[in-house]
Amino acid sequence: MKQTSTSAVKLCITLLAALPLMAYAQDIAPVTSTLNAIHGFMQSTAIRTLAALAVIGLGILAIMGRMRWAWAGSIIGGIVMIFGADAFVSFFTTSAGS
Repeated sequence: MKQTSTSAVKLCITLLAALPLMAYAQDIAPVTSTLNAIHGFMQSTAIRTLAALAVIGLGILAIMGRMRWAWAGSIIGGIVMIFGADAFVSFFTTSAGS
């Protein structure tokens, strides 16, 4: 009895593996819309305001003589990366020829 059920399971697995599966193109519209929403938020006025407040905070720390240059460079580098992302990506995609 055990041998028969094991053989039946093996036969079913073999038949299922032999069946051609249809390839369906996946719709990635929900992923694209979510990523576009994140991109729009990161380029929004709210993030620009936060970046301006960060630079103002760095200025206040510099006036008081308490600013660490490594920390200031990290903040300014982050601002440049966020708002320069479109230019960076378009530069590399045009130079790659796509």
